[in-house]
Amino acid sequence: MKSYLSEIFSSVQGEGPYVGERHLFVRFCTCHRACVFCDTNTERTETVLVEKKHGTGVFDQVPNPLTIDQVVELIREVDKNRTNRRIALTGGAPLLQARYLQELLPVLCGDEYSIYLETAGDLPQQLKSIIEWVDIVAMDVKLSSVTQEPNTFPAHWQFLKTCRDYDVDVFTKLVLSANTHEGELVEAVKGIKKAGGKDTLVVIQPMTKSAKTDAVPSGEQLLRWQDKIGQIMPNVRVIPQTHKMLEML
Repeated sequence: MKSYLSEIFSSVQGEGPYVGERHLFVRFCTCHRACVFCDTNTERTETVLVEKKHGTGVFDQVPNPLTIDQVVELIREVDKNRTNRRIALTGGAPLLQARYLQELLPVLCGDEYSIYLETAGDLPQQLKSIIEWVDIVAMDVKLSSVTQEPNTFPAHWQFLKTCRDYDVDVFTKLVLSANTHEGELVEAVKGIKKAGGKDTLVVIQPMTKSAKTDAVPSGEQLLRWQDKIGQIMPNVRVIPQTHKMLEML
């Protein structure tokens, strides 16, 4: 079995409550979403960029697609000194490659890695097929007023409930822009509470300017939204994309 990947590299986690931890990132190609703020090329690439010397910006190019054995070998080479606490699966949308992950993840867990899944949070059946090997889920809840795509709240709530049913460490992330509709935001937070429980962490991530939009929210908006969410859920944090500030991968 083979899959298309775009990058394998080691860096600090730049988003969410695990910010600053050293993670080894495995980035998959293709995505079923087209969020207007997305800053990642999700198209299939001819080669995988592999940064073997951490933080140098020097990449080897390995032809796509890759077998399971090739990916495992590259991960072991990139992390030969075992400096990475976790493997972060990102994309694109990793869950589109669920069958591939069913074979890859048991090997990585056998190498004693903790698996951190970054996901759009709307493919619950695919999640169920691999959840036994996942330790942490970083789950987006996408608002149509921000993404400029229809929201998929029912799939999000099923996804979040699955994480809770399997006792997986999960937090929710709301990317918010200056165009955020507050009614939709409140609806989303109430859905998070119902599906995941009131102790679910809600991370507000201010949108970063991208090629398609510059609707970056103001500080006043972020504080107002934090207060509004805090009336529903007790644990809400504002965490930006810190790796962008550091100009790191």
